[in-house]
Amino acid sequence: MNIKDIQKQFGSHTEKYVHSSCFATGESLDKIIELSQGTKINRALDVATGGGHTAMRLCSFTEHVVAGDITGPMLKTARQSLVDNGISNVCYCQHDAHVLPFPDRTFDLVTCRIAPHHFTDVVCFLEEVVRVAQIGAMVGIIDNSTPVDPLAARHINAFERLRDKSHNHTYTYFDWNKFFDEVGLKVEHLHEYRKTVNFRAYCDRKAVSDLRRTQLKVMLVHAPKAALASLKPRNVEGEFVFDLQETLIVGRLTVG
Repeated sequence: MNIKDIQKQFGSHTEKYVHSSCFATGESLDKIIELSQGTKINRALDVATGGGHTAMRLCSFTEHVVAGDITGPMLKTARQSLVDNGISNVCYCQHDAHVLPFPDRTFDLVTCRIAPHHFTDVVCFLEEVVRVAQIGAMVGIIDNSTPVDPLAARHINAFERLRDKSHNHTYTYFDWNKFFDEVGLKVEHLHEYRKTVNFRAYCDRKAVSDLRRTQLKVMLVHAPKAALASLKPRNVEGEFVFDLQETLIVGRLTVG
């Protein structure tokens, strides 16, 4: 998908992202906030802020936060959500994650949560993050991840892409470690989480058709063995749910 198509897709579903519990909360979000609070943060950047959930949490201990996103309506909705919560130490910037419109060495914390699987070039994005980060800055990334089994990874990526055309690629835990190493970020924390996803809400956020929902459910129930072991589709209290893996990686820029 091109940028205009991505903006149109996300711009028409902004409220669903702001009010989604799976974006508003999570073990990995709690952990990245805990790790970020170890040092005084003057300027933080949250790339692809979406509903602004990470930015909102950062504002509680950071002097100033920049919440960035490629989609204008998403930023507008996020801004209203933060205003409604009494938060004022944040500004908003519409930008492409691959071309960050900030001077070198601007931020002492950069975060990005549940977004890099949409990016066309993750290493390019990380190179931009390194450019705008100060020496000693913390960089924290959270994103969905796949098992290392190649067949399982292909199946899960195909499943995600069927539901969302803007999905590019979900990487493994080991891929992220390699990416950080490539751009000169020293890994300080790397952990994998599992989250349970409500299938109905997952489809509703993208206004998925009934036919496509049936196709997605078939892909879950009849997934290859390794993918099935990871996705674990099941019924819980009358709702069809499945699991996704999530990787949190935190690194620090130690050299220029």
